[in-house]
Amino acid sequence: MIAFYALLGCVHTGASEAPRPALVELRPEPAAGLADGLHLDAGLRAAAEELVGDVTRVDARLDPASVRLALARAGYPRDAHFIHAHSDDGTLPRTLLDSIPRTAPVDIAWASRPTPGGIGQTFILGWATQAGTMDALPRDIPLDRGLPLRIDDLASPRLYIGAPDGRAQELGITPGVDRWLDVFHIPGEYRIEIVDKDRVAFLFSLFVDVALPAPSALPGPAERPDPLAASAEIAANVNALRARTGLRPLRAFPLFEPETRAQAACLASLGIVAHKTAGCPGVPDLTAHDDFPHARHHEDVVAADTAAEAWDRLYDSPGHRLNLLCDTCTHLTVGSAIENTNPARVYAVVEALEFPDGEPAPIVRGRE
Repeated sequence: MIAFYALLGCVHTGASEAPRPALVELRPEPAAGLADGLHLDAGLRAAAEELVGDVTRVDARLDPASVRLALARAGYPRDAHFIHAHSDDGTLPRTLLDSIPRTAPVDIAWASRPTPGGIGQTFILGWATQAGTMDALPRDIPLDRGLPLRIDDLASPRLYIGAPDGRAQELGITPGVDRWLDVFHIPGEYRIEIVDKDRVAFLFSLFVDVALPAPSALPGPAERPDPLAASAEIAANVNALRARTGLRPLRAFPLFEPETRAQAACLASLGIVAHKTAGCPGVPDLTAHDDFPHARHHEDVVAADTAAEAWDRLYDSPGHRLNLLCDTCTHLTVGSAIENTNPARVYAVVEALEFPDGEPAPIVRGRE
């Protein structure tokens, strides 16, 4: 069994160590016997060890909450991906390593344990693309305490911060210059995301005046998602988040539903998460010929095992959360589709919409 998760958002215009209380990448070195561009990382290994320790059943699966907690406890600051796999002969399948994308240097690590109640070994393999560098940060922060954030080796970084009350904001950040963060005034978990162009360079949690939750067993198989129910659940969560943060709810915009569902189905058929590909042109392009071509799309794309976990992934990314909290948006369209696999993931395309030329009115086709 292999499982991994992904999400995307934009606006269209080594040796093991104990979990560390600081967020820092350990400047990993290439490892003998691995392909060029793969580097073992001790922090990522600590997260993999925690996750494999949470495997208590042969049909366990990775979920976003467990992955986020394991990365936080290990002090690993990048947007890591994990694969859960089984090996009858007890060795890590080489095909897993070969499947890792290597458009840039990659941190990797893995951990294993005997498969509970079964034969062979269960492996958790993690990887993350190396992009930029970041000075070490404390993971645990007192209430109302600021701290400096310094990153380097990124061309056009954007900094997003998600607060425990649901709010999100974008702050400016300049490579090579300390960015003082004075935002930690509510107890709880803060999510920090640094994006460079279209790539997530860093994504991690800081805990303000609260303790980390204890790890728990990984969940078992999920029921096959229903795409219509998934769209309704995600839309309801969007408006619940907006209500918590003092924003007006978004109204459904049915005109774009066919294109949004078609885009989700196209992505599900390819098994990828993207705003557009050669075969999946994207909702803004698909709707440009419609009656209301002047929409501005604040789009998030996500894939997960369930609608609830798709929502978790959107909420855990401050950049995606900020799209959903667009204060000039008035309408919302969500399209979902199920990939043709077993088990199947749900793919959701979420469009928060604003209309710079004014709110659209119905148009009756076929009249002069």
